Amino acid sequence: MKHILILTLVLSSYSFSLQAQNESEDITKIIDELTIKWDKEAVNLEKYEGLKEYCQNRTYRVEMVKLLNKIHHYDTVLYQTVKAKFDSDSNPEAKATLNDIEHVEEKYTTKNFLDFLHMECNKFNDVEKNYGKKGGNKYLKEVSSLEDEAGKYIKVITQRIDLIDEHMHHLTGI
Repeated sequence: MKHILILTLVLSSYSFSLQAQNESEDITKIIDELTIKWDKEAVNLEKYEGLKEYCQNRTYRVEMVKLLNKIHHYDTVLYQTVKAKFDSDSNPEAKATLNDIEHVEEKYTTKNFLDFLHMECNKFNDVEKNYGKKGGNKYLKEVSSLEDEAGKYIKVITQRIDLIDEHMHHLTGI
């Protein structure tokens, strides 16, 4: 009876260990996939045509919101996981990861990003209404200005998301 109990405990511990390992591999895989998706969409949104698609295509907007919400959700999951596993540890990589996640979650919330894109869509609509039909130098200048502004903001977000993904790969045992 004693041997069965010990064997059951050992197998249970092994099973829990495998499950925890699979969960950490899952979050790593999920965040990698979300980062790749974001990087692709960010390149699109930095361009006038991508902004046009976002502003004029409701389906695309909804998909972008879903992607942003997933990114923030898994950043939160990663934050909680890193905090729980490294709370008593003074691991500098864990601390940097937590700081970067906090920065993204405070400064680049989905709402802030959507507010930014809403303003960009208002500018896009203004450019199309006032200069789009005429074309010419003024139109090209306004298009370039919109791309520059959107590009700067989106590049910062992309760098932060990529940095969190990179940190995650330097942490052992998450």
